[in-house]
Order: sequence, then structure tokens, then C-alpha cells
Amino acid sequence: MKKNIKHINFMIFAAILLAFASTLSAQSIAAEHAMGRVEIPVNPRRVVVLDYGTLDTFDALGISPALAVPKNYMPSYLEKYKSAEYANIGGLKEFNLETINAFKPDLIIISARQQDYYRQLSEIAPVYYVNTALAKDQISEAKKNIKFFGNLFGKGKEAAKALAQIDEAISRTRKKAQAGMQRALVLLTNDGKVSAFGSGSRFGFVYDALGLKQADPNIKAGRHGQLVNYEYIAMVNPDLILVVDRSAAIGVRSKNARVLDNPLVSRTKAAKDGKIVKLDPECWYLSGGGVQSLKQMVSEVENAVSQEGNH
Repeated sequence: MKKNIKHINFMIFAAILLAFASTLSAQSIAAEHAMGRVEIPVNPRRVVVLDYGTLDTFDALGISPALAVPKNYMPSYLEKYKSAEYANIGGLKEFNLETINAFKPDLIIISARQQDYYRQLSEIAPVYYVNTALAKDQISEAKKNIKFFGNLFGKGKEAAKALAQIDEAISRTRKKAQAGMQRALVLLTNDGKVSAFGSGSRFGFVYDALGLKQADPNIKAGRHGQLVNYEYIAMVNPDLILVVDRSAAIGVRSKNARVLDNPLVSRTKAAKDGKIVKLDPECWYLSGGGVQSLKQMVSEVENAVSQEGNH
């Protein structure tokens, strides 16, 4: 009889342990990212967001935990996050570790700009690394993160709806790009300097996902692009030039306003046809990979390949 009672007690104890373990697993999610694997509590209440693309997604999906954010270069369309309601941790690169620690976050979200601090930040809280800027397939990486954050914060339906809209826009843009077959060149201007970006680079999804034809197939892939000059642009002679103004993105006055206004560039087919298109610098340089920024970026490319002229 005693043996039976002990056996029953053991079974009850084992069942309690199993239920407790199940409860724990239900309260956290194992997330895989480019820098490893991390256990993240479901619906974390206090979150440090060091990636404006993620903040964009939070805003679009209605995700609203207590937030600590870098306010120094906040995109204008996310201006509300500069209010006193949200803790200020500085800039995207010049963030304050002490402030982050004092915030006592349940989760820290970083991107390529903060990857060197991954270990230090991991000592404070679980860290999820958003790799959109460096991923080979940037659109897939962005979509993966939007879906992940939607599920993590109970906004799965909202995320699915946003992703369906993005997929539709990408498909539509790709068809238009492939039908037009315009030779495109993506340029980043920075304090009077110009860099070109090709397939596999930071803005490579223009070619890789949206289907634009690369005006120069030999551009070296890299996060910072390939430094070029006016002679290069004239030689390549693209049908369409897409321009990201880095200085405008970070609110710095520079020579960029007229950087492409010169005789060599004016001879290109793009200039003659009014197809030098200035892109939204905040979305392209600061907050790419978010729901709103991704929609805006795809829309701008769609408009560029659709319109007869766009200054």
C-alpha cells in the first residue's frame, strides 16, 4: 500500500514538473538570428529598440511595450517616439549602456550598427539581432522579422496583413521593372561623395527582389558601396538613377543638394529623360526593413519605373 502511495505521489510530482516546464516554454520563444539563438519572453514588457526599422514595425502593428530608443537621428515619421514617454538612450552608435542597464529591459533589439556590442548587451538582457542591411536576401530577412515580432507580441494577424500588402507591391513592381527593362543605377551621396550599389549590397534588393536591370553589372558588393565619380556615371549612362542622400537622412547640410548637377551627369539618358529620382533618405538609410519603410521604398521604385519623368 505504501509503495502504491509513493508511486502515486511520484507521478503527481512528475506531472507538476512537466506542467511547470510547459508553462515556462509557453512563456518564452526560442529565436534564431544571424548571431545565434536566444530565449525571449513572450510579449516582453520593457524593450530597448536600437533599430529604427523595428521601431517602424512596432508602430505599424500597434506594438506598445515600455520602450527605450535612440532619439538622436529619429526619422521624422516616427517623431512621436521622441516624447518623454519613451526613454532616450542616445544615438544608433553612440548609445548609453548605463541608461540601457537602468531601464531593466526584457529584450534588446539591435542591427548591424550595434553588432560589436552584442556580448555586452547580452549581459543586460536577451538580444535579438536584425540583420536586414547585411542579409543576402534583404526582403526575406525583413519579412522574417516582421512576422517574428508580430507573433512575439500577439500581433500575428496584423503582421500577416502587412506582409501580404508588401508581397503584392513587390510582385507588381517586379513585373513593371522587367517589362520596362530600364538600366538602373543606385547611388548614395554623402557630403559631396558618391557611391554606387549593386546586387548583393545594402540596396541590392532593388535588383535582386524588385527586378531592375543593373546598369553596371560589375559594381563591387559591399555595405558601403563602391566609390565612384562623375566620369563613371557618364560612362555607365543609366536610364534611371535612384539617389539616397545620407546627409539629409541624418539632418546634416552638405554639398549633396547639387552633387549630381554637373555637365557629365546631365548628358546621361537618365538626366535627359528626367529619371534622376531622389528617394526618401530616412526610409532608405535609417529605417529600412520596417513595415512602413519597406512599403515606401517599394512604392518609390514602382513609381520610378512607371512614370515617364520624375525629378
